[in-house]
Amino acid sequence: MSNYPKYDKYDKYKQKKKLSRSERIRAFIQNTKRVLKVATKPSRKEFMTVLKICMIGIVLLGAVSYVLQLIFSQVIGEGIFGW
Repeated sequence: MSNYPKYDKYDKYKQKKKLSRSERIRAFIQNTKRVLKVATKPSRKEFMTVLKICMIGIVLLGAVSYVLQLIFSQVIGEGIFGW
């Protein structure tokens, strides 16, 4: 048993026996409800930070792929693929 009594109901995951399909579905629903209770809506500042990071990643990935395409088109030559 764990040191936290309210988590004792989740000890069945530590057992060696295989859970039935209905038990797995029920456990998934319980875990989903628990995550949704804890989840909070991000503030505008947090959202903008995540948006900036994602946009920087997309731009960097596009730049790297463009550079690789440019290099390979020069190395391999345009006549092979007919572009």
